[in-house]
Amino acid sequence: MSTPIPSIAAERTPAAGYYRIDPLRTEVRFTTRHLFGLGGVSGTVQLRDAEFSIGDPISESTVAAVLDASSFDSGLAARNKEVRSSRYLDTSRYPDILFTCTLIDQSDGKWVAVGVVTAHGVTEPVDLTLDQFTTTLDDELALHATARVDRYAHGITFGRGLAGRWLDIGITAIATR
Repeated sequence: MSTPIPSIAAERTPAAGYYRIDPLRTEVRFTTRHLFGLGGVSGTVQLRDAEFSIGDPISESTVAAVLDASSFDSGLAARNKEVRSSRYLDTSRYPDILFTCTLIDQSDGKWVAVGVVTAHGVTEPVDLTLDQFTTTLDDELALHATARVDRYAHGITFGRGLAGRWLDIGITAIATR
């Protein structure tokens, strides 16, 4: 998305209700390090489905999202095949990466979706920070969120040192009420 999204601090709370995130208007990007931290790797994973509900109060909001693990794309076919293999994501056994949240909290002026990620058959806590959003016409909400995921915590430990432990995730999405 080329249009900057205003800071959450400048916006009002989105209207309470149910929202569906449009997978075709959503980008899930990741960055990590490899070669003992010397090289950078970035890419995308496709959103399969996502929805959230803004509660009243906001702390009663919920989020549920499903990513297609087999859509992992770093721009290098050989790396993509390796990451999708049983050594890493094992997408034939674990085709989905799930995020669920049942609590929205505020921390340092930002909203945090406190939840869990299930990847590679392992569920671990993660905080998804909503750092920007804006409402648009037609009951749409544009948002940007970030998270940091530890692949070791999910049992994906092959290639220690050669493949990065931490993945920084950035999500830009459009949701419709």
